[in-house]
Amino acid sequence: MGTVILIRHARSTANAANVLAGQSPGIRLDPTGIEQSKSLADALGALPIDRVFVSPLERCIETITPWLSKFGKDVVVHSEPRIIEPDYGMWSGRPLEELALEKLWFDVQNNPALVTFPNGERFIDVWDRVTDFFTHLSELANAGGNYIVVSHGDIIKFLLAHVLKIEFVNFQSLVVEPASVSIAHFAD
Repeated sequence: MGTVILIRHARSTANAANVLAGQSPGIRLDPTGIEQSKSLADALGALPIDRVFVSPLERCIETITPWLSKFGKDVVVHSEPRIIEPDYGMWSGRPLEELALEKLWFDVQNNPALVTFPNGERFIDVWDRVTDFFTHLSELANAGGNYIVVSHGDIIKFLLAHVLKIEFVNFQSLVVEPASVSIAHFAD
C-alpha cells in the first residue's frame, strides 16, 4: 500500500488578484503564499517520501521548496509536465469575475468535455494527460511508498476525481483551496 499527498500550490499573486493564471510564466507566491508554504513544510514534517512530482510552474516549485530544504534534501524531485496548469489561452491573465460572464463559463462548469479554451487547450486533453499521470502514479503507489504531488487547482481536482471515481463532467463539484492537502491511500 502506498500513500499520495496531493498539494495545491500556496496562494499566488494571481490568486490574490482573482485572476486566472494558466501557464503564464512568472506567477509567484505572494507574501501569504510564502507563509503558507513554510507552514505546510512544518505540517508535513519529516515524512518518509520516495518521490516528489511537481508542476514546472514557479508557484508549485516555491510551494514545496521549504519542505525540501528542511526535510527532503535526499528526495528525488521530478518536474512533471502532465500536471502543469491547463493552457487557458486567451483566458489566461483575465479576472475570474469577468470570465464568469462569458458563455463558455457555463460549459467549463457543467460540460467540460465540450470546452476548448480560446487559443488554448481542450479541457478533455488536460483530463487525458492527467489520467495518464494518474495511471503512472497509481502503479507506483500500489507497489508501496509515499509520494507528494504539487500542482494546480483543476489538476488536483482531476486527480481527486480519479481517486474518488468521479466522472469528468462532475469534477467541478470538488473544491481545492490554495495550500490545501489531500491524502490518498492506494492498494490493489
